Amino acid sequence: MINTLKHLCFVLKIDASEMNSIISNIGKSYYEKIEPKFNKDNTPRLDKNGIQKRRILHPSINRLKVIQKRIHRDILLKLELPDYAFGGVKGRDNIKNARKHQGKKFIFTTDLKDFFPSIRHQQVFEMFRSFNFSPTIARILTQLTTYKGKLPQGTPTSPTLANLVFVKTGKKLQDFAGNHQITFTSFVDDLTFSAPADIKNKISSIIDTIQLDGFKISHNKTNYKTKNPVVTGLVVKNNNLSLTDTYKIKLKETANKTPEQIRGLNLYADRVKNA
Repeated sequence: MINTLKHLCFVLKIDASEMNSIISNIGKSYYEKIEPKFNKDNTPRLDKNGIQKRRILHPSINRLKVIQKRIHRDILLKLELPDYAFGGVKGRDNIKNARKHQGKKFIFTTDLKDFFPSIRHQQVFEMFRSFNFSPTIARILTQLTTYKGKLPQGTPTSPTLANLVFVKTGKKLQDFAGNHQITFTSFVDDLTFSAPADIKNKISSIIDTIQLDGFKISHNKTNYKTKNPVVTGLVVKNNNLSLTDTYKIKLKETANKTPEQIRGLNLYADRVKNA
């Protein structure tokens, strides 16, 4: 692992003075972007007062964004993630994630609420230390990838960092699943548990494990199904995966789409069909 400032500067192709300048003026390297939230069927996600919910993003810009891309490519992607993680992992995707649960009759899905902003800078620091980065390098990498004490949404590093921080909890869930003949996968903040036998009496233990480590679940995205459940955007059936009705409508509505968009939608549909 990286233990000296000289080595870190070499890996990131930056000199120490510029790195210190960016860290000292970190607020200049982010901007705020507000996006409306939508449900999976593309309808507005409303709060209890009927007002559409919003997501606050803090994308990085300029040199910090360049450096974060290098951190992601040359450091984070070299840190091994467990087999259960499918989101933001090279060679894995939502289709492969859903396929892991194919043929399982009982499927429990839940979503980690405000996943990125719920991860504090101390957790990121501790994650780097767990991979044997020196305290100094762990601190610098934390400063370069967190903002206002937490993991920002909209940066190149946050999805993989979130996966890595969650490993501590994920391994507990993986061990629990293995002990009860349950298949467990994660796709960033989407968690899926499936089994051939009823696991309803195991759900409380799963939720407790998640919450005891400081994470929260989104109750409106928590489901327990035995027929055609949707897992990371795909309908999981006994012998195959299929597109959701919402996606099928997208395929048919071509009026306002470019040829490239139509081609992309059809390519994805073909990948699902052949999965």
